[in-house]
Amino acid sequence: MLRWQTATGAVIGVAVGFAILALTGRTPNGTAASGPILSECDGRMRELVVQYEPSAREAVAAAYRDFLGALDPDVTVHVVCPDRPAYEEFVSLAGSIRCRLDPILTHHPITAWSRDRWVALTPSLPSGATTLWSPRGENADEVWPARAGDERVGQDIATAIGSAARAVRSGLYFDGGDFLSDSDNVFVVPRVLQRNLQHTVDGREKFLSTLANAVKRRVILLDESPDHHAGMFMASVGGHIMLVGDPRLGRSLLPAQFQADDRGGSVEFMNLPGGPDFTAATQHLFDAVAGQCAAMGYRIVRIPVVPAQDGRTYLTYVNVLLDRAGDRRIVYLPYYRGAEALNAAARAVWEELGFEVRLVDCTATYRYFGCLHCLVNVLKRS
Repeated sequence: MLRWQTATGAVIGVAVGFAILALTGRTPNGTAASGPILSECDGRMRELVVQYEPSAREAVAAAYRDFLGALDPDVTVHVVCPDRPAYEEFVSLAGSIRCRLDPILTHHPITAWSRDRWVALTPSLPSGATTLWSPRGENADEVWPARAGDERVGQDIATAIGSAARAVRSGLYFDGGDFLSDSDNVFVVPRVLQRNLQHTVDGREKFLSTLANAVKRRVILLDESPDHHAGMFMASVGGHIMLVGDPRLGRSLLPAQFQADDRGGSVEFMNLPGGPDFTAATQHLFDAVAGQCAAMGYRIVRIPVVPAQDGRTYLTYVNVLLDRAGDRRIVYLPYYRGAEALNAAARAVWEELGFEVRLVDCTATYRYFGCLHCLVNVLKRS
């Protein structure tokens, strides 16, 4: 009898919990529930977050100027800065813009890379708060004050915005750029599993279930990929279409002297450290991503990419921001001065997919191991 009562009580408790969640958007212990991770290719961009630190001016000024200048007036950009002078400098470098800027002053050091600091989880109810899901910790936070400051940015934003957002600390280690999400799936680079095994989880299945419970979409762990953030080599554009970088295409668009061998000839191209990397091993990693996505039912479209020998620096055309305005699909697309053939070929790929292209000068940015998608985090889409 006692066992029956205990089992019945457990069932009732679970039922009550689900009822509370369905009716209030809150868990039984009173904490706000979150919906699935925000798709990167669906809906209209409404609120964005960027970070600005004056020492990064050279790397980000042109990219921010082009990107902010191309945004429509109904977009709010929350600008996270260490202090008021930094924000005023940001406004000056942004130039003439139509979007609305909202300063968030942290009063502690930060870097300029917003994407990795948190992942946006949508509200469970239309009137609910967006969850800023931050990693357990930041790489090198114990020796790098700016990175230690980055660890606090999710809470800084939630405090400034108020009831529209809440900050939650994950039990997992990750960078926001390690994930690529659409309306069905979340693709995860292999190194996230490697960072967490025997530190936060005791096996692959526990890792996958923990991550799936948090992001509330199907999790696809890439078997092989370049050792970089997902947005450097792939982009989901909606309709189960995946763009994947292709070094072979990139190589075909370079001047002849840079196609001489698998290591880009004897001269560096576009200040890529060590020159371009067209080795079979590197090509295999990009092809492996394309093959796994195809096996998951995606139509694969290849687009030029030129990775460098250092494994960190890319001329990439998938590190983008995607937007919609009615029936129009918009891509904010990086370009690089001095790589005109690559720029034109990449633009043609996006236009063939039906996108309106808005160009963003990332000539300085790529040299710091990231690009446009790495600088901008999307907080809210309509």
